[in-house]
Amino acid sequence: MSIRKIFTILTVCALSTPYLCPSQAMAQSVKDSNFFQQGYNDKFVVGTYILSTFLNGKFVGRRVITLTEDGNFFAIDSNQGGTKGVPIAAQSFPNNRFTDGRGVWKFNKSGEITATSLNFNFPAPESTASITTGRADYRFRFNRMTQTVEGTFEVRTFDLTKNPLDENEPVGEGEPFRFTFTGQRVIVND
Repeated sequence: MSIRKIFTILTVCALSTPYLCPSQAMAQSVKDSNFFQQGYNDKFVVGTYILSTFLNGKFVGRRVITLTEDGNFFAIDSNQGGTKGVPIAAQSFPNNRFTDGRGVWKFNKSGEITATSLNFNFPAPESTASITTGRADYRFRFNRMTQTVEGTFEVRTFDLTKNPLDENEPVGEGEPFRFTFTGQRVIVND
């Protein structure tokens, strides 16, 4: 190997060293190791869960949520087709015609999982009301031993022209609706 090639390789290595600085890697590692020591490892909660949802202690339906490893959150609800055939407690809602929810999730500092999802709400066919945007905010805990979740979510609706992420926007009458839920991870049996 020529001196020129050796010098070129050593120069590239020397110039790359600041980008691979051990102190930067160590700082990230310390933060992450503390996070994982407390049990907040994303990989433990990633998956799909089936929930039983309740309003004022009364069963209102089922919900399926999915948490992905890259922080996406998906929700679908047994009541989203309208009020026909849904549990009695769910028939009093002003509108049960809405799309699946899409959003994001993360762990907060106290180890709870928080998520926000958005969907669209459609008026009944005979109604002259407008389409609205729905926002659901979740807070829940995951139990690694039982593979279950338990928590709450709040639903708010917004005029379609308004920003549902703006905390100062007015919400629909009587809102937010506050739900509790319990659920378990969906698994494949061998």
